[in-house]
Amino acid sequence: MIPKIRVAVSRSCEMRCIYCPHGPIIHMENYDGDEEYCLTTDELVGVLLEMKKHGLVDVHLTGGEPLRRGDLITLISCLTANGLTVELNTNGLGLTKEKVIRIKDAGVKFLKISLDTPDREAFLSLTGIDVFDKVVSGIRNALEVMPVRLNCVVMKSNIGSVIKLLELCNELGVQEIHLLDLTYYPCHGHKKFWEEQFVYLTEELAPVIEAEYGNKFTIMPIYGCRFYQLETKPGGTIVTLKEAQPTMRAPICSDCQEYCHEGIFTLRLSAGGYLNFCPCRNSGGFNALDLYKNGTLSQALGELSPVFEQAGPVDSFDAFLSRNGLNFSKVRS
Repeated sequence: MIPKIRVAVSRSCEMRCIYCPHGPIIHMENYDGDEEYCLTTDELVGVLLEMKKHGLVDVHLTGGEPLRRGDLITLISCLTANGLTVELNTNGLGLTKEKVIRIKDAGVKFLKISLDTPDREAFLSLTGIDVFDKVVSGIRNALEVMPVRLNCVVMKSNIGSVIKLLELCNELGVQEIHLLDLTYYPCHGHKKFWEEQFVYLTEELAPVIEAEYGNKFTIMPIYGCRFYQLETKPGGTIVTLKEAQPTMRAPICSDCQEYCHEGIFTLRLSAGGYLNFCPCRNSGGFNALDLYKNGTLSQALGELSPVFEQAGPVDSFDAFLSRNGLNFSKVRS
C-alpha cells in the first residue's frame, strides 16, 4: 500500500533559510534537477488519484512555498473533493485572513507553518528576509480560523531560543509545535554545515524542555520515525520532537550509503513529476508524469508498494555517522 506523500507544488520561495541547500547540484527531497516545469492542477490531480487506487490517503503540499502557486486553492479543492486529506506546509508569509479562510473552505484541516525563532533579528539571520512580524501576523490569522502546527528546525544556531519560542506558542495559542532535527543533504558544503549545526534532540534538548515544564516526553505510536510528545501545560502547546534513530529502511536500500533522515515512510513527488521514496537523492524513483501520460503509472505504483510493506527500523544514528564519515559535538549545558 502506498503511504502518505509530500508534493512540491511550487519551485520558488521568498526565503533563503540557511538549512535549505541552494545551488545547481542538489540532491534532496522534492528536487528533480534544474528544469522549471511544474505540474498543472489536472496533472497533479490525475497522478494523485491514480495513487489513491493504491491506498493513498494523506497528501502534504509543500514546495518551495505553496502559497506562491496561483491555482493552489483550486488544486486543494480538487483533491479534497475526491476524498484525499490535504495538509499544507507554508512559511506563513502570505497568510492573510482572506487566504486562510479560502484554504480552510477548500478542505485543509490544519496548517503547518515554519517558525525557527521567536526573535526578529535571528529570523532575519536564519531566513535572509526581515519579515518576522508579518509571519507572526500570518500565524495569528490562521489561528483565528483553523488549527495550526508550527515547524522548527533546531540547530546550534537557535537551540538557545527554543524555550522562548515555546512561550510564544503558548501566548499565541498554537496547538502544537514540531521540533525537527537538521536534515543531512549530501551536496557541496552541507556536510560541514551539518556537522557544525546538528543537535541530537532527544539527548540535548528534551531534558531542557522537561526541566522547564516539569513534564516528561512520551513516545508516539506512529509508523516511521520515532516521535515524542510533551504538553507544556494543561491545554497548552504540545511539543513534538524527533528521534535521530532509527530510521525506516527497506531491502532495496541495503546498498545506500546515505542517511535517510525520515527514512522511506513517505513518498515525495517533485514539482516536475518525479516520484521518489528516497529523501536524500533521486535514486529508485521514476517520472510519474510520463507514466501517467502513457497509462502505465498504476503498474509502477503496484511495484512500488512492497518497498514500504517491507520497510523496518533497521538503521541507527551511529551507523549513519560511520557511513558518511561525520562528526558533531553536542551542545554543552
